[in-house]
Amino acid sequence: MQSNGNTDLTFSIYTIFNDNLVHNLEYLYSNNILVPEQYAFKKGMSTEDAAFRLTDSVLKSLNQKLHVGGIFCDLSKAFDCVNHEILLTKLHFYGIGGITINWFRSYLTKRKQKVEIKLPNSTQNLVSDWGILKHGVHPGALTISSLYK
Repeated sequence: MQSNGNTDLTFSIYTIFNDNLVHNLEYLYSNNILVPEQYAFKKGMSTEDAAFRLTDSVLKSLNQKLHVGGIFCDLSKAFDCVNHEILLTKLHFYGIGGITINWFRSYLTKRKQKVEIKLPNSTQNLVSDWGILKHGVHPGALTISSLYK
């Protein structure tokens, strides 16, 4: 397979960004900025760990004849509510700066979207105007698989 300059440049940029992001996340881990209850995006942790911890805590309490209650919230749309300016401010507050904060700022600002609705039994669709996004971060937008190794 023949390599081209664009692929090499893209891989180089990704490698530099990924190394910088790993360094910044290690900073968050080593300075205990992420709380123990943080399971997502944390090395060696998963949703299974969170479910086990909850189940274990409930069962221990029940065995001690304690009352157990729970409030469960559906946070599946939580990424849609992230305010870009607040996110950037928090990243800066926690010591994320330089290339990494500039990359996040570039990624988040001036992003646009439009909505298209396909009408049944019609050849025409309804299409909105382009709008600038001030909230929302696609949860799968960053591929940072090396953080979980």
